[in-house]
Amino acid sequence: MWRVLYLLGPLLGLLGYLALGQYNLPEGPGKDLVLAKCQACHDLGLVARERLSRERWDAVLQEMVLQGLKVTPEERAAILDYLATYLGTAPPPAPPPPQAQAKTGAQVYANCQGCHGPSGEGNPPLFPPLKGHVAQILGREGGRAYLLAAVLFGLQGEVRIQGQTYNGVMPGFAWLSDEDLALLLNHLVGWEGLPNFPPYTPEEVRAAREKALTPEEVFSLRQRLSLP
Repeated sequence: MWRVLYLLGPLLGLLGYLALGQYNLPEGPGKDLVLAKCQACHDLGLVARERLSRERWDAVLQEMVLQGLKVTPEERAAILDYLATYLGTAPPPAPPPPQAQAKTGAQVYANCQGCHGPSGEGNPPLFPPLKGHVAQILGREGGRAYLLAAVLFGLQGEVRIQGQTYNGVMPGFAWLSDEDLALLLNHLVGWEGLPNFPPYTPEEVRAAREKALTPEEVFSLRQRLSLP
């Protein structure tokens, strides 16, 4: 009789834990299995007030099996591991830190799309298109260095692009990292479908950064390209 009461208390505690809030269970391998096996007969919620050793949880599970819980040996082992790890006497392990997702060129381009449009279509007569024009630039000798300089240091001077004249001031993006600028440039190039184009690299950006050009000097580079 005392043995039954000894095991029944933790069993009721577990069922109570699962009686009011299944979403309060700690995240971890085996959580879904615990929910699936317990909520078939019980509502889920109440916070557990008791932490048990692995041996006590093992005994509780055995009592649940005797009461009719259907589990395979593998499922029983997974449930026990979960209970002992996350509802045991030792503090549960800290969740793994979220892995940072790699930044993309499209994300960096968000700094540009307010003027040049989400897909580089531009906003004539205020802001010129990039898509199509980038291919023209890269098709000229010196175009690769000019495009990098324009993105890095900005541009000031009258330009004609796809039949439209523009005479605004483009700010530079030197505040972006070398890695971000390389991603941005390669994103622009990606619109043009240029085969075998060597991608821009952070090292290339870093070397260009040392030149510290003015927007007017970048305009002089553009004039040397003899763009139509």
